[in-house]
Amino acid sequence: MLGSWGSMYAKLFSCSQSLPTHARFIKILDSVLHHLVPAWDHTLGTFSEIKQVKQFLLLSRQRPGLVAQCLRDSESSKPSFMPRLYINRRLAMEHRACPSRDPACKNAVFTQVYEGLKPSDKYEKPLDYRWPMRYDQWWECKFIAEGIIDQGGGFRDSLADMSEELCPSSADTPVPLPFFVRTANQGNGTGEARDMYVPNPSCRDFAKYEWIGQLMGAALRGKEFLVLALPGFVWKQLSGEEVSWSKDFPAVDSVLVKLLEVMEGMDKETFEFKFGKELTFTTVLSDQQVVELIPGGAGIIVGYGDRSRFIQLVQKARLEESKEQVAAMQAGLLKVVPQAVLDLLTWQELEKKVCGDPEVTVDALRKLTRFEDFEPSDSRVQYFWEALNNFTNEDRSRFLRFVTGRSRLPARIYIYPDKLGYETTDALPESSTCSSTLFLPHYASAKVCEEKLRYAAYNCVAIDTDMSPWEE
Repeated sequence: MLGSWGSMYAKLFSCSQSLPTHARFIKILDSVLHHLVPAWDHTLGTFSEIKQVKQFLLLSRQRPGLVAQCLRDSESSKPSFMPRLYINRRLAMEHRACPSRDPACKNAVFTQVYEGLKPSDKYEKPLDYRWPMRYDQWWECKFIAEGIIDQGGGFRDSLADMSEELCPSSADTPVPLPFFVRTANQGNGTGEARDMYVPNPSCRDFAKYEWIGQLMGAALRGKEFLVLALPGFVWKQLSGEEVSWSKDFPAVDSVLVKLLEVMEGMDKETFEFKFGKELTFTTVLSDQQVVELIPGGAGIIVGYGDRSRFIQLVQKARLEESKEQVAAMQAGLLKVVPQAVLDLLTWQELEKKVCGDPEVTVDALRKLTRFEDFEPSDSRVQYFWEALNNFTNEDRSRFLRFVTGRSRLPARIYIYPDKLGYETTDALPESSTCSSTLFLPHYASAKVCEEKLRYAAYNCVAIDTDMSPWEE
């Protein structure tokens, strides 16, 4: 049966090439797709042909429903208890500021959560992360010396903290964990994607890479986000799409791509003038590790006649530099999400489902924000929107995290007047991430409102209204 479905799918694709339009093909595809997806056998020789129709799946009206069905059919029941984690974010912040003082990264929020979720004995089952979508809090956080009753806000804060540790949003801070390294584009300030990271070719902690993949799968299944600034080059590998040097690697190292392109077209005189006897059969990976392209390559000079071979070897080494790390992440992802779901999603859709929408527009925020106990004509409402209109996208992302614990959309926001009501003040706003609530003071002007909201967004992870700080 599986083989016949695979052949049928491949025939549908070949038949579509002769149609004046794709409309008939899409209609046929829609009629059989719900039968095909459960029957996909990834060991069949026809699977490579099946993958070719992924471009047509974008047009199928059945696709979103099939993705939802595959996720429902593979979900498990929610855990019988919620893990409680004790997280010391003061130590995590110290580690983030100077990672060399904690080379084992044991103080990072990432490590504290990873260790805290380990089964306490051989009878306790590890989390499988295949929960129903409505299960929106995976663990409870007790932040040491911070005031919070975690009803979801603390949990979301922990995810945001881990995201920031894995792929820091600022280019001026150290990378506190060893799993990802900055791309050459980020280091050189070149190319289009200058804020991206790639898996570290030198990091061999595959168990944690697999856990990262499981968290990505849990985010895809649910409503939370794990914001990882990875280029399409990585997302394509995770989703099973082919990568190419010319299309995908410029987002990682645009200077190298251009250099090899120019080298290929050089005449002998120019080649020897530029490289002389200094170019050897080696290349530098994203982690700055120098590797030999052939045995003894460090001692073998690349001559003009060798340049095509050298270029091919460099491309292969760089395209495959982190394939083991990506494979571990994909293995974790597939423990949580069925293969058919990845086949039905493009890499862009996979990224958005895991990371959320990086564009935090005012229009989108208007649709997701609800004002409680305000009159429509209230100046506080007007000042609030004027302030957000003047924010950059990064400002709005920071503001979103201050209120909701999430840095990307979608995320609902509830806004209430602060306790002073109509009394004008210059106090900072308060938030409760557990309920995604902002308590908005009455400021004298839109400018003051903008200044106070921006300061809170950048300097207060949360000005907590839940309880008093406690020590553990």
